[in-house]
Amino acid sequence: VVLADPRQAGIDALLRKIYEIYSDFALKNPFYSLEMPIRCELFDQNLKLALEVAEKAGSFGPGS
Repeated sequence: VVLADPRQAGIDALLRKIYEIYSDFALKNPFYSLEMPIRCELFDQNLKLALEVAEKAGSFGPGS
């Protein structure tokens, strides 16, 4: 679940990136079942990186 203000600058791009990471590391994983927790180190790393990049860009985060 992602909660975001639709007026937040750049949120569309961030949500697209999060979905891309989800589809690459969860949906394409043959051992993943829908509605189960995602247990994948690469998913966690890529999600964290995407959030850090968005925050540094100033389009997302506590300072925005």
